[in-house]
Amino acid sequence: MIGLIRNIVVIFLILTVVYVILSQWSRWRERVRLAEDYRAQTELFQQSETEDNFVARGMARYNRSLRSKLFLSVYAIPGAIATLLVWLAQHS
Repeated sequence: MIGLIRNIVVIFLILTVVYVILSQWSRWRERVRLAEDYRAQTELFQQSETEDNFVARGMARYNRSLRSKLFLSVYAIPGAIATLLVWLAQHS
């Protein structure tokens, strides 16, 4: 029983590391994309808003989007697969 709990904790820690890496990588990519979009805008638009404000507004939209929340499937999918395998092992 202790071995099972230890394995679950280790798997959870590994999944947490994967989640943090994916989340930060995605946020970095979004920030780079927003900065490139700002630089591609016309000069008139750039005079009305600073790059920092443009990126901050874009990151706020990204944080509310579904895409940023999809990384939680890093926990859900392996948990669902493990639950399915345990259920199949018990009922077959």
